[in-house]
Amino acid sequence: MKKLFLCISLLLPLCVFAGSYALYDFDSHAFLLRSNEHEVRPIASITKVITAATVINSGVDLEQQVRVNGRSGGHVPNGVMMTRMDLLRAMLVSSDNRAAETLANHHPGGFMMFIRDANSWLERNKLFNTQVVDSSGLLPGNVSTAHELVELLALVKDNSVIRNIAGERYTSVSAPKGKRLIKIRLHNTNPEIFTYDNILISKTGFTNPAGRCVLMLVEKNKDMYGVVVLGQKNVKARSSLVKELLSVDETEPK
Repeated sequence: MKKLFLCISLLLPLCVFAGSYALYDFDSHAFLLRSNEHEVRPIASITKVITAATVINSGVDLEQQVRVNGRSGGHVPNGVMMTRMDLLRAMLVSSDNRAAETLANHHPGGFMMFIRDANSWLERNKLFNTQVVDSSGLLPGNVSTAHELVELLALVKDNSVIRNIAGERYTSVSAPKGKRLIKIRLHNTNPEIFTYDNILISKTGFTNPAGRCVLMLVEKNKDMYGVVVLGQKNVKARSSLVKELLSVDETEPK
């Protein structure tokens, strides 16, 4: 049997974390640690993982160029032509809201069909407490639970497009602007991805209602773990909780 955490019985009672969190072992199909995992909470930009899945599931050409058009802020400038793949990179790596909005606007049938398709996909996969009302996560109506976000991670963890993008520390995208080709450098919003070298998928989130959130797929000793943290008061608190969740004692084999 796996020893779960280093001094867990002594450590966690000293650290009372708000919000909700979960650590899930995809190999043993079991939650190793969880708290308030069924509490429905705003998920902020973790929504963008659902956006990425909805875009990919639609079957659109990811290499097709579309015109950036969004009212949200972002690194990608309005009016330029970019491929959907580069918009996915901007959205998942640097949490670009304008990229997320553009992808939804260019969804087959438009923005409202994007919302319908996203929620239909969630419902088909029995994520009944998860809902999206926009593509970026800016609105508090984008909600889920730590338990269902682990299930979301199970749905996307083997998707090659999401896997290849959402674990990148740095990347860049290019777009023609006038007679120039501009390069936009992107930096991952998750500080943990620069601390640990085994994070395969990462997506942070923050709004005032949601607090600091993160969703991660982590590989350790060839096993896959899902990490979900919701509702932390600041980045330091979120990072501290992530550190606790990743403190798996590997001294005993399964």
